[in-house]
Order: sequence, then structure tokens, then C-alpha cells
Amino acid sequence: MPRTSAAGPLTALTVLTDEPQSTSDLYDKVGYTALMRAGMIPYRRFRTALAELEAEGLAEGSTGEDGDTLWRRTPSGQEQQLRLQR
Repeated sequence: MPRTSAAGPLTALTVLTDEPQSTSDLYDKVGYTALMRAGMIPYRRFRTALAELEAEGLAEGSTGEDGDTLWRRTPSGQEQQLRLQR
């Protein structure tokens, strides 16, 4: 579990995959209701949650050709997703 075990990073982790996706695509994928529950309606909070996952080795961020930040889960992130599903 992420060190923070906060709702924000855990919610963000649920939508990460092996394929890089933009921050805005992930934000949309989480959906308004889950964002509201996790206190991440402000886009900046969602980005902060992704950065926390990256700091903990559960996600990787990179810059796409268009300048967008792309995120994907790491093998550790995938293991954590499986633990959360149990």
C-alpha cells in the first residue's frame, strides 16, 4: 500500500495500466464520483497523487511528444493493484 495510504493515491493507482496515458485521460477515467470521494476534484490534487505514486515506485511519469505527462504503472504498482483487489 502506498506509504500515505491516502484515498487520492489509491484512487489514482486503480486506473493505471502498463500503457502510458495522459494525466487528463486518467483523470477522466477515474470519474467525477471517485474524484469527489478522494478529494481530487482539483486537477492539481490528482497530479499530486500521481507524483506520490511515482515517488513510491508504483508509477512512472514521462513526457510525451506533445508535452503531456504520460503515466503508467510499474511492476510494483501492478502488484499493489492486485493486493487492493483482494
